[in-house]
Amino acid sequence: MAYVRPYETRQKRNGKPVRTYAVVWREPVRDHFGLPTGKLRARRETYATREAAEARRDELNAARHTTGTSALADARKAGELPLGYYARGWLDAQALKVAQGKLKQRTVDEYDRLLRTYVLGTLGGTAVAAITPARCEALLTALVRQASRQGDKKPLTPGTVKHVWDVLRRVLRYALHHGAIVTNPTDRVDFSASRSTGDREAFEHHPLTAEQVGRLAAAVRGDAPGLPAYPAYALMVEFMAYTGLRAAEVSGLEVGDVVFAPGARCEVNVRRTKDRKNGEWQTGTLKSKKSRRTVPLPPWLATKLADYLATDHPRADEPTAPLWPSRNNGGGYRAKGERYAVPLDWSQPLAMGTFYDTILKAALEAVGLPASRPATPTAPATRGVRLHDLRHTFAVLQLSVGTHFMQVSKWLGHSTFTLTLDTYGDYIPEQDGGALNTLPEPPAPARPVEAISNVVPLRRRG
Repeated sequence: MAYVRPYETRQKRNGKPVRTYAVVWREPVRDHFGLPTGKLRARRETYATREAAEARRDELNAARHTTGTSALADARKAGELPLGYYARGWLDAQALKVAQGKLKQRTVDEYDRLLRTYVLGTLGGTAVAAITPARCEALLTALVRQASRQGDKKPLTPGTVKHVWDVLRRVLRYALHHGAIVTNPTDRVDFSASRSTGDREAFEHHPLTAEQVGRLAAAVRGDAPGLPAYPAYALMVEFMAYTGLRAAEVSGLEVGDVVFAPGARCEVNVRRTKDRKNGEWQTGTLKSKKSRRTVPLPPWLATKLADYLATDHPRADEPTAPLWPSRNNGGGYRAKGERYAVPLDWSQPLAMGTFYDTILKAALEAVGLPASRPATPTAPATRGVRLHDLRHTFAVLQLSVGTHFMQVSKWLGHSTFTLTLDTYGDYIPEQDGGALNTLPEPPAPARPVEAISNVVPLRRRG
């Protein structure tokens, strides 16, 4: 309960000390979701007059009955609970979907990040029933104007704004289903991110040619001056460019997923993903049901992979061993200004993001290809070749030699054939339904029928 405590200051008026009046109270410490942590903190506000202090005291004490400063246990209505309470409940509901195999953990982690970064700081402690369409619009406006935390400091992309808005809408829908509000305020906000206009630069893929893949693999192998030699990773670059697997799928491959057959034939079974989170590896499900697939390797790649397992991989007889190794902590292996080949760690998968930053970027630039780099105070961001572009390389190479797009879609693990068409329609050969303009010539206009004349021509008789 708040109370007023008078204090005498060092200032004097008419020979008497000047008094101030402090309003003192205790309130729960809350987390990002607006939920109490179990701790209390003391608060104090100072006023020049007793009347002002008592008015503030009465306001705080009255707020105890409307959850302004009281704990959640004192809340009398669901609508008086903060938005953070329902955000936490909604995330817990998503965790249940993860346990049932209906949602991926990394998706829930992204929901959590978006809420903490963009929503809860503004609305987390607000009673959910007090969130109006106007407050939602204010949040949306702030998002559009907010600068990115990346080096370029540009406004948030429309995609980021859309994802934040979608998460807020879902949390409020959760509150609606639990009787906290009667309508979802986001439904009354005129916002749609399904389409965009303007001259924003469109994202472009960077598929490589077969010759560029060869030069890139050679650079990773150590053929480029000044670069360390990683033959295993050079083979992995070729593997990614000629199988089209996603980065997390490559990390998830195990020795037992590679199946050889007589005649230099080999298939790789895609069954799982692996990602490193908080220093620990987590095994996850694939992106969709159709991502569970078997991809054949070309004979030359099958031969290389067989030699790799026979001569280079020390755990080739263990079906659950990672197919592609990680690297040991560099520590003393790296000298300033020079690059050394760090010993490989065959006990855990390869973190593909680290591989791109530490090995592939330098190899790309060594063969004259741009590497993606964030903006710096002295240079703008560079949109270069990404690791995912090796997947695009596989699709474009297959379509360019005439492989039917439906087969390519199956090998890529796309959820629908339409996705393949939307992404690679420009590369589909004309005989498979690609771009071929066969519109006929427009017909010539018909000549008008001559009107029958009733005029009798006069002819001179000879």
